[in-house]
Amino acid sequence: MSMALESMMLKFLDDKVPEEWEKNAYPSLKPLKSWVLDLIVRIEFFSKWLYEGPPNSFWLSAFFFPQGFLTAALQQYARKTTTPIDALQFRACVRDYFEDDVRDVPDDGVNIHGLFLQGAKWSMARGCVEDSDPKVILVKFPVIWLEPVDSHENLEQGCYMCPLYKTSTRRGELSTTGHSTNFVRYMDISTEAPADDWTRRGVALLCMTDD
Repeated sequence: MSMALESMMLKFLDDKVPEEWEKNAYPSLKPLKSWVLDLIVRIEFFSKWLYEGPPNSFWLSAFFFPQGFLTAALQQYARKTTTPIDALQFRACVRDYFEDDVRDVPDDGVNIHGLFLQGAKWSMARGCVEDSDPKVILVKFPVIWLEPVDSHENLEQGCYMCPLYKTSTRRGELSTTGHSTNFVRYMDISTEAPADDWTRRGVALLCMTDD
């Protein structure tokens, strides 16, 4: 048995993703069983999109390179309105429902889902970020409408610029495209408390859980 196959077998026995798979896959901290199930669901998402048309909300976590999808969505609006893409940005409008209950499909921009909030929770009633419930570190986040707006619009007013990461490691390396391999973008989410409170607590959005 070659060293590569032996290493792969040992990874299987430990319920870990083989290194050769990790090198050619998306960032993930999931154990092998959860990783395989996650991969299957991703394939099903793209298959349904291909055969049934665009969904009402896009599972952002399914994309190998979510930044590319977001740029494409902004480019679509830029072409529609003949606006330079550099003059646009996305405003994050948090909906009061999850992906199974999407009621409003925007004419401009896209709905996204599949994110998790770490270090805080989202209040549906008040429409803002709040302190976590006791012993609850991670919560599912509602659907977000990414609305195209003028790039000069101040999105920080009354908002916490919440960083979005692919995994909970919150670190990454710069890829050949100049993008981080883990950081995706900032999401302007409403807050009644000072934004610095959430920064000090390390509140962030994640594309996936570790399990």
